[in-house]
Amino acid sequence: MKKQITPALIFLLLACRMATAGPTGPQTPAMMEETPSFKEAGLSNHGNFNPAQSEKTIWPEIASKEKIAREAARIAGEYHDMGWFSGVVLLAEKGKPFYQQAFGYADIKNKVPNTMDTKFRIGSINKDYTAVLVLQMVEAGQLTLEDKLAKFQLGFPADIAGKITLRQLLNHTAGFGDIFIPEYLDNIRSYKSIDDIIPLLREEPLAYEPGTDQQYSNYGYIVLGAILEKVSGKSYEQLLQENIFQPLGATNTLCRIAEEIEGEARSYRYTLSGEKVDHTPLLEYPTPDGGMYSTAAEQLDFFQALFYTDKLISDKSKALMLTDYSDAPPAWENIIGQEGAVLGFAGGGPGVSAVVEIILKEQYLFIVLANTDRNIAELISRRIEQSALERPVEKVQLPAGNYLYGILQKKGDQYLRQNIEKLLEQGGYESKSPMLLNQMGYTLLEEGKTKEAIEVFRINTELYPEEANPWDSLAEAYLRSGDEKMALKYYRKALEIDPDFPSARKMVEELGE
Repeated sequence: MKKQITPALIFLLLACRMATAGPTGPQTPAMMEETPSFKEAGLSNHGNFNPAQSEKTIWPEIASKEKIAREAARIAGEYHDMGWFSGVVLLAEKGKPFYQQAFGYADIKNKVPNTMDTKFRIGSINKDYTAVLVLQMVEAGQLTLEDKLAKFQLGFPADIAGKITLRQLLNHTAGFGDIFIPEYLDNIRSYKSIDDIIPLLREEPLAYEPGTDQQYSNYGYIVLGAILEKVSGKSYEQLLQENIFQPLGATNTLCRIAEEIEGEARSYRYTLSGEKVDHTPLLEYPTPDGGMYSTAAEQLDFFQALFYTDKLISDKSKALMLTDYSDAPPAWENIIGQEGAVLGFAGGGPGVSAVVEIILKEQYLFIVLANTDRNIAELISRRIEQSALERPVEKVQLPAGNYLYGILQKKGDQYLRQNIEKLLEQGGYESKSPMLLNQMGYTLLEEGKTKEAIEVFRINTELYPEEANPWDSLAEAYLRSGDEKMALKYYRKALEIDPDFPSARKMVEELGE
């Protein structure tokens, strides 16, 4: 599937990571994976180039390539040995690889190993290709970032289409919600094209007034794809071929489903019990928001060309991409010359995790593509980045949910309830927020373990009784179990704490009738 909170999934960091953003409402089972929706969006970290920070020099020294490669092999190897990581790692300087290694299987059932030629889904890194196509049309005078949606006559109501600009679609401020409504989720494989998806939200009210907020929306990038097709008279895939793939000689980056690709990695969900479950038959069709397949080598070619040549877009367009499509971006030379600046592009979803990190000035690219999920590529790339910047490298460890689930299985919910803070500390886990158990509970629901999910959500309400979200999640678990009476009770409890909690309010209206 494609996933999930940041415009174009680009973050510019000054040798540090921004605080992780996340959804404030209840999460669907897949939302807990990589980021906040059901598509392969990407990292929930986001930052923009800040000229005020341009004089800071943070960790300007880069480790030797030998040390970075050695650490990358250790980090990826440890995650593979614990049964989590399956995929490839490629590290390069100025476009030339200095470390590359494949781990695990592309197809577990048939024991087909991953290789450096294996094609992986890249999730919302796809969005960066879409953004490049838009910026190319802007440079050609076919579009402007201030063009209104109404100009393209896609069938949106006039009061909506007259407000939204291309700039807002690109930086996720257009007001659109996302496509993960029951109609879509219940029939994922029936939505095969842009034209199939556009009607889903075309008549729906906006989530907020355009330009007043920023909420990640896969749908917004599907709308951009529709605009590209309308203006060019060509399909999205044809535009990719003519304007990106062919100029770069990319023959292994494909906008197709797995069944149509040779040499692809099947996508495996990494469960709380440590199993890998094949999710490939449930993957969505690729669209402009995510879902393409590519190799590590062609991701290197794309990003090297994007930021260090003029093969794809101009310097002005590059600066726009990295400043949230600001109407007054700094000069590109000020961005690319920033000491310690790190770019990150990511995608993730069930059975998918992909990251490209770039130490911008020094032209180091770290690429991790995985056919397992739960942010594994980001976890590996972050530790490689830490090593490269001579920072303390975080410990390699299982997801906190897997760690706690093992304890739950061995010692029961009462033991977990009484000792969770001590257990997290002993295990070296820092998270003590309600989101940890909330995510664990939704993963259990996804795995069909409803009774255990209810136990976990109940523990969460006891630990965080003044938070609305744990009560809302407990209510949803009861609803899935078929107990509407208990569900209504806990939805009402969530509303007592937060009268504006949207999902609880909606469900009380439905169940209370």
